[in-house]
Amino acid sequence: MIKLFTLILAISFTLVGCGGGGSGGSESSQSPIATSGTGSSGDDASSDESSSDDASSDESSSDDASSTMLLLNNLATNIFIPNYTSLVTSAGEFSSESGALETYCSSIGTAEEATALADAQSTWRSVMADVQATELHAVGPAIANGEILRKRMISFSDGALSTCGIDEIAVLASEADFNINSRASNQLGMGAAGYLLFNEDLNHSCSALVPTTANWNALSNNERKAARCEAAKVIVTDVKNAAEQIASAWDASGGNFIAEYSAEGTSGQYLQDTTDALFYIEMGGKDKKLNIPLGLRTCTNNSCPESVESKYSKNSLQNIKSNALAFLEIFEGGTGRGFDDVISEAGFPEVNQSMQTAVADIISAIDTIDTPLYEQALSINTSSKATACTNASSNPGTMDLDLPACTLAGLMKRVTDIMKLEFVTIVNINLPSGVQSDTD
Repeated sequence: MIKLFTLILAISFTLVGCGGGGSGGSESSQSPIATSGTGSSGDDASSDESSSDDASSDESSSDDASSTMLLLNNLATNIFIPNYTSLVTSAGEFSSESGALETYCSSIGTAEEATALADAQSTWRSVMADVQATELHAVGPAIANGEILRKRMISFSDGALSTCGIDEIAVLASEADFNINSRASNQLGMGAAGYLLFNEDLNHSCSALVPTTANWNALSNNERKAARCEAAKVIVTDVKNAAEQIASAWDASGGNFIAEYSAEGTSGQYLQDTTDALFYIEMGGKDKKLNIPLGLRTCTNNSCPESVESKYSKNSLQNIKSNALAFLEIFEGGTGRGFDDVISEAGFPEVNQSMQTAVADIISAIDTIDTPLYEQALSINTSSKATACTNASSNPGTMDLDLPACTLAGLMKRVTDIMKLEFVTIVNINLPSGVQSDTD
């Protein structure tokens, strides 16, 4: 308890002294350089002590660099690259000529259609979980060139899906000259494929002024289902291709980004980039996936259900669970060196315990929630319901049976509070841009 109090006190001084936690406070921790006097023997002794301190400091810096390189190399080798490889495999199998999507496409209009659709939807959920895992390590190739490859896999960071644009893809995908790369990111990724597979309303969502979909509603139900299924195959294939490009860019036999990622001269910056990506649990998870739809943040109404990530598949809470599992895997480093080791070596094992317990509480809570997030957000349609949600979020020790997602938001805040205080200070990194330095 004394050590934890000392850490919090150190955080306070860091925030006051340099405006934020992490490596930005390193200058304030350096010893001031003593001014030399007349060159007496005492000065010589002081100089010798200084030289010894410098040597010790250099050795410490070298140890820190080696520790960072070991951490990053483990994360990349045993978590990041395998995650992308797994996604390449699952998305590739899903969209292949013998995969669940093709089986469903071929079954439309037959007695096997319902079973084949259910299987395709189940497989979509599995691939979506693979994609959600990669959101916690969006660094390097995934975010190069405006995050183009990442957004081809999942476009949620770009905002709501353009359902009209996806409807247009359903019309155009069968044409010989169609190029998926010509479409905007909010029409791509597993979210778009989910819309095509789960939306039971077969009518298009475009304005009457959009010529591409002008004849769509006149098609038979089976024709529209088949066109949507073919479009889903094209989109999921693009997910596979994007993941494949990222995996290749990391791999030593391809772009070899792993060599730069964990090299001595660049590992410090990539440590910051990695922890920035880990803060997805705050910005992408707690805030964007929960607080905004539930009306707890930047929503001008009682709630904003249309901002739910997976409205049609009702997979929103499972997406968050996948994020939490991936977060914990990275935090613990899998079976190798992780951030938990850094924290333990700094003398704060209780911080690791708090983090692991907080993440476990998120996962356990999601496993008990039956009502989809979209339906919960939709039900917050009065000021009294909005107040109830705020209270549930502020007191997550007891699950609110009517609005359990609001309790979940409070549980996620416990994780992000640890991230924004103890984590950034012990690991010695800065808060990423866009994350508040307080615990709001």
